[in-house]
Amino acid sequence: MELDPEKLRGAVTWLLQDATGRLVGLALVLVYVLAWWRIFARAGFPGALAWLMIVPPIALGLWLFLAFAPWPARRELRALRRVQRVVHQAERRNLAA
Repeated sequence: MELDPEKLRGAVTWLLQDATGRLVGLALVLVYVLAWWRIFARAGFPGALAWLMIVPPIALGLWLFLAFAPWPARRELRALRRVQRVVHQAERRNLAA
């Protein structure tokens, strides 16, 4: 499939100059930011980082950071599991005694 430059130019012109096109473009950007907001929030980072995903070089850096950085949510989960293990061991000891 070949990309026709005239069709691409027409689509970009519609998005930038037509009122409906601007609304569609804005809606797409908002959906994009909201999706990244949820991803950052679930990972334990501030959701507002999603706004930086609009800027391509920063988006690439944040994407790599998200992929390789230790997530606060994972650290909290590990800590809770450790506490749970200690509580279960104490309960077993109390039942055995």
